[in-house]
Amino acid sequence: MSVTLVTAALLCLVAARPVASQAVEEIIRKNLDARGGTARLKDVQTIKQTATLSMQGRDANITIYSKRPNLIRQEITADGRLVVNGFDGLTPWILNPNVSPRPIVLTGPQADQIKQESNFDGPLLDYKSEGTTVAMSGYEMIGGRRVVHLRLTASSGQRSDVYLDGDTFLEARISTQAAMGPQTASPVRRDQELLDYRKVDGIPVPYLVRTLLNGVLQSELKVQTVEFNVTVDEALFKVPKS
Repeated sequence: MSVTLVTAALLCLVAARPVASQAVEEIIRKNLDARGGTARLKDVQTIKQTATLSMQGRDANITIYSKRPNLIRQEITADGRLVVNGFDGLTPWILNPNVSPRPIVLTGPQADQIKQESNFDGPLLDYKSEGTTVAMSGYEMIGGRRVVHLRLTASSGQRSDVYLDGDTFLEARISTQAAMGPQTASPVRRDQELLDYRKVDGIPVPYLVRTLLNGVLQSELKVQTVEFNVTVDEALFKVPKS
């Protein structure tokens, strides 16, 4: 290859990088616009949701409280018993009377999962300030839907995949890899499918969330009500006193 051709090839490679970056930024902008816009999303300080959770042939009622920046509390009632788990921004915990009368501080995969679920704005809003990098993997087909595949790498090195609907640019699926316990030989793929979007105060919310592990359906969350900016005491998120 001549020097001229080598130089031209290098220039093409250098020029391709900002184009790819611009494509990612454009896709993310379309996603945020579809969700109501950055300003509208940041106006939301708290969220309260009620839903039914179907898992392994059993149904439960669930209430989820979320508060900026990353506080979450989930109250699950099944067979007359209440199980509560939460995260106060530092400590993930669970209170399960079937296991212990006292709250248990979570570690390992359970802790990692609740921390992921505590992400108030989702993975794309302000991703740069979180130290996350995003690369576009192109367009794919999932269940007959054309989606945009984005590969995210967090500052910790944890990777995840976000699939946006090719028409609406709303999240269609979020996939992560996680070890489910010390006896797990290899990481398990966890997919969350986000369906049945409905607008609440101008913000689209998925009213059906299906969770799959290695492609096998584990649970379905069917949302009943969504409320924004309700008053929520931060004490709800802290580990209960024994």
